[in-house]
Amino acid sequence: MIRFDFDPTVSPLGLTVRLETLALGGVILLMLVLVALMADRVSLPTDAEGDDAAGSRSRDSAGRLRPDDLILIAFGVVPGAVVGGRLGYGLIHLDYYRANPSGLTDPGQGGLALTLAVVFGTLSGLAVARLLAAPIGRWLGVAGIPVLLGLGLGKLATVAGGEGQGTYSDSSWATSFVGPGPWGSANAGYPAFPSQVLEGGLILVAAAIVAALPFLLRIRVRRRQGVVRPGWSPRREWPLLSGWRGFVTILGLWVVARFAAAFTWRDARVFGPLCVEQFVLLALLVVLVVGLLTPPGVRWLQRGWASRRGPVLDSGG
Repeated sequence: MIRFDFDPTVSPLGLTVRLETLALGGVILLMLVLVALMADRVSLPTDAEGDDAAGSRSRDSAGRLRPDDLILIAFGVVPGAVVGGRLGYGLIHLDYYRANPSGLTDPGQGGLALTLAVVFGTLSGLAVARLLAAPIGRWLGVAGIPVLLGLGLGKLATVAGGEGQGTYSDSSWATSFVGPGPWGSANAGYPAFPSQVLEGGLILVAAAIVAALPFLLRIRVRRRQGVVRPGWSPRREWPLLSGWRGFVTILGLWVVARFAAAFTWRDARVFGPLCVEQFVLLALLVVLVVGLLTPPGVRWLQRGWASRRGPVLDSGG
């Protein structure tokens, strides 16, 4: 087995901080920087597909996405992620919280579940973007790959805290955390399947595929006078890899990767080999697929939102 023997905490300036916390903070910072750099390269047309008309508020003087909107949207993600993560944790431990419903709002016990944290965090971020009149489709298209990288690297960062260990295993790739800790997994000293590494690796592979696919789809093989030469087709935006559809596709790949890794978790199985969070993932995947296959319905919802918002804005002045 693979043994990890290190102190999971550091004490800069007399303050005790977990390495996992520092690593996750670095991942979030990297994700925001990547989104900002990619947003700086996006020029807004007069009317972006899937968005309301992009007014002067949603762009800077050079016609690009406004960087200050990114900060506000990122802060808007936090409350939704906390609420969703807590609700997801309550679903996983439903029997306990049925008997102790007040414990669900107690931040001193329990934790957060990632799946609903991502879903609710995305929704609250979109709500803030809507309030800012930001072009939601463009922001989602920009954020897709950085978010996927953040989710993958974030899972790998949990290794620094001994968190996310899977089922116990005697295989040669099982990992064990020795030393006093404190470690994030129960019985971290017992060899177990490194579920956090598996999930993080699958997500990063998905991110690499999404990043490389637009270039691979441009490769063309041309035959001229008996000579075969590779070439490039003109650059274009693929519908499932750009805008809000690209974000939905990326979120779907994350769901598939997490669903596969969940077979190695220690969570209780509620139906055959499936745990509670896998059912949540399946429901989310259905919603994402329906959203991709029914764009007229999405446009109808957007028109309905605009029609409800219009009179309020007009009556306000």
